[in-house]
Amino acid sequence: MKRRGINTLEEFAKQSGISRGTLYHLVRGRVSPKGTWVKPSVDTLLVLARFLERPIQDLIFRLEPDAPGVSEQDRTIACGTVKVFGVVGAGPGQFEPTLKSVYVPAAVAKGRPLAAYEVRGDSMCGGKRPICDGDIIVVNMADKGCSGQVVVARLVDGSFVCKALKEDKFGRRLMSLNPLYTNSAPPVIPAEDVDEVIGRVVWVQGALNGVEE
Repeated sequence: MKRRGINTLEEFAKQSGISRGTLYHLVRGRVSPKGTWVKPSVDTLLVLARFLERPIQDLIFRLEPDAPGVSEQDRTIACGTVKVFGVVGAGPGQFEPTLKSVYVPAAVAKGRPLAAYEVRGDSMCGGKRPICDGDIIVVNMADKGCSGQVVVARLVDGSFVCKALKEDKFGRRLMSLNPLYTNSAPPVIPAEDVDEVIGRVVWVQGALNGVEE
């Protein structure tokens, strides 16, 4: 958008011919009633590819980095690779090393110290941008986040959690966005229970697509 001098989604919708509702779902993501991510249609991708003057396979690859037909060279150019260090939200003693890695757009990876984690539990599966069980989240370790943003933190008991950071007149704390499913962590975690904020979540790789924060 910035390269084309477009400042709002409304402007982008008018120029591209994509409806505002469809464009909003492309940017923010959309979840079905069953809790799965909804992919854009082929027709939408065609319109978007023509407007951006990009091959449609580039857009498909951004949804599915491991799709067949994508060369390793193209994948390396288009994306950065971030190692998945372990899981978050699983409670004490369940932060385990892993050999997984996740691809993120080069624009997200460029110049940032990134780390990725696999989410366990649905305590953050709520709000406009749900982060659900099994999702991969990528954090920028140079950005500790501010009030209203989602972060990964290590608690004093050694467990790792993904929560929304909240700071107001009542103090600083971490909060779940889906308090009905808290797993082993309480819906609100006070600052004194937090050992360190690892970083702000900048990318979410869901079951079907990735969304930049």
